Amino acid sequence: MSSSKLFHRIKSILAGTSHGIELDKKLLRNVRRHFLPSWTHFKYLKHFLQPWEKKTLLSLSALLLISFMAWGSVFVGRHTGIAPKNGGAYREALVGQPKFINPIFSSINDVDADLVTLLYSGLFRYDTNQNLVPDIAESFTVSPDLKTFTITLRPAMRWSDSKSLTANDVIFTIETIQNPEVGSPLLPAFAGVKTTKVDEATIKFTLTEPFANFLNTLTVGIIPEHIWSEINPTNFKLAKYNLQTIGSGPWKFEKMLKNEAGAVQSYTLSPNYNYYGKKPYLGSVEFKFLDSYNEAVGLLKSQTADAVSFLPSNLKEKIGSKNFNLYKFLLPQTTAIFLNSDQKSELKELDLRRALTMAINRDQLISDVYGTDAVSSDSPLPSFEAGYQAAKKNLYDEKAANDLLDKKWKHIEPENYFKLRQAEELKNRQSEIDATIAANSSTPEVASSTIKQINSEVNQKIRAEMNSDQLFYRADGNNILEIELTLVDNAEYIKAGDTIASFWRKIGLPTTIHTVSAYQVNREVIKTRSYQALLYGEITGADLDLFPFWHSSQVDYPGLNLARYINRNADKLLEDARLTLDDSKRLKLYEQFQTILEDDDPAIFLFTPYHYMAIAKNIKGVNLNTLVNSSDRYRELNDWYIKTKWQWKK
Repeated sequence: MSSSKLFHRIKSILAGTSHGIELDKKLLRNVRRHFLPSWTHFKYLKHFLQPWEKKTLLSLSALLLISFMAWGSVFVGRHTGIAPKNGGAYREALVGQPKFINPIFSSINDVDADLVTLLYSGLFRYDTNQNLVPDIAESFTVSPDLKTFTITLRPAMRWSDSKSLTANDVIFTIETIQNPEVGSPLLPAFAGVKTTKVDEATIKFTLTEPFANFLNTLTVGIIPEHIWSEINPTNFKLAKYNLQTIGSGPWKFEKMLKNEAGAVQSYTLSPNYNYYGKKPYLGSVEFKFLDSYNEAVGLLKSQTADAVSFLPSNLKEKIGSKNFNLYKFLLPQTTAIFLNSDQKSELKELDLRRALTMAINRDQLISDVYGTDAVSSDSPLPSFEAGYQAAKKNLYDEKAANDLLDKKWKHIEPENYFKLRQAEELKNRQSEIDATIAANSSTPEVASSTIKQINSEVNQKIRAEMNSDQLFYRADGNNILEIELTLVDNAEYIKAGDTIASFWRKIGLPTTIHTVSAYQVNREVIKTRSYQALLYGEITGADLDLFPFWHSSQVDYPGLNLARYINRNADKLLEDARLTLDDSKRLKLYEQFQTILEDDDPAIFLFTPYHYMAIAKNIKGVNLNTLVNSSDRYRELNDWYIKTKWQWKK
């Protein structure tokens, strides 16, 4: 390298070194000026750190970031939460048809009663603890003699069509129920009740007799006078407002869809923003009406319905647990066989009623029909209810049952039974035989052939009705002892009926099973008391009032004394129970009543079934505890929700 080039190279190095020293001085001055390093300083940090120092710094930085994120997550978790959000559509499958979504008619149809609960409000309602609390009432007073009840309404109450709800509506509702031309099944509950308007928001109820639990009666929904007063009382059941309702409940009618035959296929509700209480979270509720529970289960599986209520126990296994919650609950319901001596005179005899009771093995009946999904019952009150008194006598004793019947009804062999039945059936067709002979007097061979045909038909009919497991029959002379059992046409009741018939065959009673639809049982069978023995379930309700079910004044429709039971001592106990506000005293009176009822055996108490409701898991806020009536499952529907949101906790 030449000397000139070497000189320039050294000069360049010295100049660069001098420049670097100047940069270091500037950096030092900046650090001293700001104390804390800036981002510009951090860019040079890597030039001063050893590799192990870089790794340590990165690790500490990552740890700091993770710690901050964890602290933030805990803070957010403690101070925020998932909350219900308005919106979402709930769809429920119901078996049956709505007929009268009207509180003055709905008590005879479960579907109607369900919808009325959502669309109407009463003066009072039951809370989640089954306590009676004001609904559209704000306050009340009761006279010391329990005959006068004065109710004041909440202020500014409105119907779903925004019209004002006043004392006039309350009085109109009660007077409509009391009008026999309307045909309300609630008429007995308000017989002798006088309503007086004190002012626009106050009503006075005056009773002819003291009734401590009268306020419980006022849970019936109120109907709008401005709608129904324009309709003739005899035409109430024809009015469109029985389906296109105007109410004051948390929900209001939105739309419905009917098929070509006029049957309602779906019925949709939307929130009633005129409702005084808490508004629903759900955006809509749609009910889909079906003919069977198998169809309802099909809708669940296809995810075109979110729930089905009162699912028969034999179908609950078909509901997958992946997408649905299955709720199990008991109602204060007793299923019994109500014996009607007006339709079967032999049932007037206590020995026969007692024998029918003692022949039934309840444990086997429940096991065969429900498995573990029912509890035994021997009283008009379920065993889990306050006031229940267990039966004192031995309930199941087949030998004792036979001994009781042996006093009057003699054993006859199957062939002798066949001959007695044959003679009876031919006697019933004697007019047909006589007409055949008269019409064929000139051709006796034709008459003979026709008579042989009639005899053949009679014989085939009797043989078909005779059961091979019935070893003997009973008769008093030519009077055969037999009975007809009427029941609702559903799988569980039919199986129960067949099992009961098998028990009664063991004591010599052939039993005919007569099935009717759930719709017919109220309107045709119970209304006319057209049954010898009726297998039926009665719900006593939250107020524990046995008067409607067993007092002699309730033997005819719309009373609920299905056994047509009359006992003056029992009546007195039921009347006294209505006169006291002392629960312990009322329960003692009911215990005495149950003793009398057990001695008379007007009905055969069998079991209380468990009920099931399947609800999709995306439906939140569901609480089905302490239900008293089937429609109570909607008591907290306003708390159910589908959509959610995050929000800060208060």
